[in-house]
Amino acid sequence: MKRSDNAIVLLKKNYLIFFLVFILTSCASSSERVLSSSPEVQTLIYANLTEGGPSRKMVDEFNQTHKKVQIEVRDYYSEDRKNARQKLLAEIVAGRSPDIIDLGGSLVTSSTTLLPYQQMAQGGYLENLWPYIESDPELGRKAVLEAPLEAAEIDGGLFIAFDSVLINTLVGATSIVGDRNSWTISELWNAFSLMPKGSTVLDYHFDQPTVFSYIFGMSLDSYVDLETGQCNFDSEDFRSNLEFIRNFPVKFNWTTAEAVNSEVTERLLNGQQMLVSEVFWRLRDIQFWDNIFGGRATFIGYPTSNGSVGSSFYIRGYKLAMSSTCRNKEAAWEFLREMFLPKYSKNDKEDVDGSGVLSLPINRADYELLKELDMSTSTKSTRSLFDGPEYKYRPATEEECQRYENFINSIDKIELCDQEIFSIVQDASNPYFAGDRSLDDTVCLIDNRVSLYLNERQ
Repeated sequence: MKRSDNAIVLLKKNYLIFFLVFILTSCASSSERVLSSSPEVQTLIYANLTEGGPSRKMVDEFNQTHKKVQIEVRDYYSEDRKNARQKLLAEIVAGRSPDIIDLGGSLVTSSTTLLPYQQMAQGGYLENLWPYIESDPELGRKAVLEAPLEAAEIDGGLFIAFDSVLINTLVGATSIVGDRNSWTISELWNAFSLMPKGSTVLDYHFDQPTVFSYIFGMSLDSYVDLETGQCNFDSEDFRSNLEFIRNFPVKFNWTTAEAVNSEVTERLLNGQQMLVSEVFWRLRDIQFWDNIFGGRATFIGYPTSNGSVGSSFYIRGYKLAMSSTCRNKEAAWEFLREMFLPKYSKNDKEDVDGSGVLSLPINRADYELLKELDMSTSTKSTRSLFDGPEYKYRPATEEECQRYENFINSIDKIELCDQEIFSIVQDASNPYFAGDRSLDDTVCLIDNRVSLYLNERQ
């Protein structure tokens, strides 16, 4: 063999050795990388009960920024809401609770939750979020609007996360209803006696189901002791509410809505309708209602028997909770805290104002920004009542700002009642409203049916 051939053979051997060393080294490095990435990625389960699912943006952003913990959405929602509820509740009670729980319900209008929020909180299934808010370096109690959150408390604990609310109230002329934030049913009728002949209390679309929803959405839980399973529907307060609801039409025919809206506008502007239902959230709307009633307006709310405030918050958007058995509570809080953080920037005031923010933010910086915009001389927004004349907002005054804050801070109710209890009471009340069952029999039936439901849940 020639010297050149020997050199070629030697070169091939060296190359083979080098190649084997490289492969072994690479395998070792790969093994080291696998070991260095351990422990394995942890998955937190987000149980969804809302049509359309959770905010994918929130989930995706979390998963992109958290490599060792990922959120997996498990969809329990179905058109058969009762079965969806029962399936998830059965898993929770059996000790297979998801880590993050969507309590279910409408994202915009519902006063109920699909899951029994109060029972779950009192049963120890949900985590109290106040300690997380208070210790969060970007939050603390001063960084959030406390009134809605305190209204959602159960025995001093906050077991639900949400980012905005609306206020459900009734508004009328202060000269008729008084300067107050609560009244009884008898006080309502006394005020109505001051109205001109032919006047109405509310507009015509307020039928029995509508009034039932508004009144009992914020008060139904007050008739139930979830810890003992005892009910208190056989009370003067509950009876008077049913009697009040019976004064309204059985069902409104929405095919005539356009004509009704036109008449409502005329009656309000002519002082022939005492009250109007308002979904309230912006400071500037105080001046709008002052203008409609031709003087100072009062956000008096719905009548109660105990002198409590007649207005309530209800949640707009997702209603989320952390399971008390969550496998990684710090990571779950990293996800939930986004609900409480600012969403608007002071650098984009015009965009924020022009976007028509449709709810009252829980984050205080966002809340203050909206107030600042409503007090700004640059506001160009307008509002009209149905087909009435257009009202151009002016900058809100300090006095209006104080009225606004006093009103918000006076509200101590939030509409978070159990949908199952709500449905039981509504179903049992309908024969009374139709004149087919006495009030005594109705109250007795409701008491028995709700008690049976609560005992089954114990």
